Amino acid sequence: MQSGITVSAELKDAFARFNSDPSTFCLPATITAETLTPLAPISFQGSPSENAFFSALPQLSSVLQPKTPIYLLLRRPSTAASTAPLIALTYIPYNAPVRAKTLFASTRSTLTRELGTEKFTSTVFATEEDEILGQDAWRERDGEGPNAISREDMMGEKERELDAVRKAEAEARNGTPGRDIGIGGTFGPASGSGMRVSLPVHEEAKSALRDLRHGGLVQLTVDIPTEKIVLAHSHSDVEAHSVATHISSSSPRYSFYHYPGSDVVIFVYTCPTGSSIKERMLHASSRRNAIAVAEQEGLKIEKKIEASHPDEITGDRLQEEVTPSRDQGPARGFARPRRPGR
Repeated sequence: MQSGITVSAELKDAFARFNSDPSTFCLPATITAETLTPLAPISFQGSPSENAFFSALPQLSSVLQPKTPIYLLLRRPSTAASTAPLIALTYIPYNAPVRAKTLFASTRSTLTRELGTEKFTSTVFATEEDEILGQDAWRERDGEGPNAISREDMMGEKERELDAVRKAEAEARNGTPGRDIGIGGTFGPASGSGMRVSLPVHEEAKSALRDLRHGGLVQLTVDIPTEKIVLAHSHSDVEAHSVATHISSSSPRYSFYHYPGSDVVIFVYTCPTGSSIKERMLHASSRRNAIAVAEQEGLKIEKKIEASHPDEITGDRLQEEVTPSRDQGPARGFARPRRPGR
């Protein structure tokens, strides 16, 4: 999967300077107006050395934002190498907007290819700041032998649970080619390779799906005590701009919306970051099952959206799925949803 994004002349020039200047620690890059562009470089605080690399890591916090992906081109001096190896790091927070996730994930290979793959000794993918700023994370990447640090050894019980949730969410995205909704992942068919949990489905939920009509919105959820997929709410005559107001902002939902005046049924998966670990785990691993059930009840799911918060599901966003703009090019589909009032 490629995004069509290209490296700008400004980034190529900035990278040439970065590559030839051993005092520069990091060259951040982002995506602006369908091109990869540079941000202000970050220098080592002292003479370049392995210790200087670890000392410089905290400086990266100045360019890291909780929900904003970014590329970090890093220089890591080593006494064992005559030249400092370069690292291409992609940071995509797990709770970043889905379209931003997809855009940055599908562009990461373009970044290294156009700058010169041979210039980078390794590539790194991170979803949390600690994986970038923490010395232990870097030592773990190095680690082989009896003194290597295991990330699982550093985790407490809650961290292990959160790690399991992230893995479940990632695995639930995997499958055969379809519409991308996450970091390099897709909604694939039920026979795909990703994690899928086949929970029983309440008859009321099936009935609501069968009865879905134009402007109808059916929301399913996983009842945690019984571990069944049940009907959360069913609404009729819902305008596209008001869909978000009907979706829970605290618990995950599988929403099926029949866009008015069309034959399009849109599946919307929302999973607020504040929901419980077990909620996130069960919903992430059961969503393809929810789609399969809807299709068994006669719905044809052609459009799929994922969001961490309902207010990302705007009327314009839904309309774009039904009648995508033709003058914006293929990259328009990766536009980051804009939250109302922000």
